[in-house]
Amino acid sequence: MSGFDVLVLGEPMVERHHDADGRTLAPDSVSGDAFNAASAAALAGARVALLTVLGEDDAAELVIRELERRGIHTGHIARASAPTGAYTVTSDVHGQPRFSYQRAGSAATTLACTHLDRWGPVIDSAPVLVTSGITSALSDGAAELVSGAIRRASEAGSTACYDVNFRPGLTSPERARRLLDEVAPGCGLVKIASPGDSVPLLGLTDPAEVSAALRALTDAAIVVSQGSQPIVLSEQRQVMRYPILPMPRPVDTTGAGDVLLGTLAAALAAGSALASALPVAVAAAGLSTQHRGGAARASLNEVLAALQSCPEPSHALNEESRS
Repeated sequence: MSGFDVLVLGEPMVERHHDADGRTLAPDSVSGDAFNAASAAALAGARVALLTVLGEDDAAELVIRELERRGIHTGHIARASAPTGAYTVTSDVHGQPRFSYQRAGSAATTLACTHLDRWGPVIDSAPVLVTSGITSALSDGAAELVSGAIRRASEAGSTACYDVNFRPGLTSPERARRLLDEVAPGCGLVKIASPGDSVPLLGLTDPAEVSAALRALTDAAIVVSQGSQPIVLSEQRQVMRYPILPMPRPVDTTGAGDVLLGTLAAALAAGSALASALPVAVAAAGLSTQHRGGAARASLNEVLAALQSCPEPSHALNEESRS
């Protein structure tokens, strides 16, 4: 056994915060969808390892320090003679965030199927693997690795969780859809955002229609996020809708979906049902919007305390389940 509950495959990135004039607003931190999901899973009690490639630079050392501080295993991280990915968040005159990425040619773009020679055995023995469309869009090699890792996890009887996470600056809708078609059959959970992911890849916004379209590709559970609208879980021909946790005005919504998926991954690794885990994951995602940066900070106890203010979820069966 690997000793890990959740493996996360993807690119952590250094996060820099500047104002409109380029002045630094906060010390550099670490974020990126893989880092955010890994952090959330660790906070939810899972033993987590990150599978990635970092550079041999100061940014990489910052990433490793922050991973270790959060209790995320770094022993499977590979290194390359390329810069560690980063992005800058700049607030415009209206206070809205704008993102500038420095990830072209980053160390993580060297991710490739050859890394399965090193990571395959740990994938075989971990209950849950988390990866995403962002990771697959980094390079052709990264796409092949994502597909191969999901296939290997599925063959080992593990649960592969795939976050569609479409980014038009990284890939095209056609390429992202082809990869979704390829990996979805091997997944146990697929998360998709509507409309950000669902419109460019599926041409759909209604969560029932989005779930139906994905069910044509896979038997996986489907989680559809809709911004401030309820999260929709479609699993075994049943549909559960859970409201977003009421929160004060969000400080930064970056990474909320990553936190949702990471928390669900930890629950799956612990043997919990998705339906019972969804309220906790929604609460964790809501709390992550109350501070700057995409990574979760709230402990499981804090998440459970916040959950007390949530209304009870409503369950509904779709037409297929009533037939």
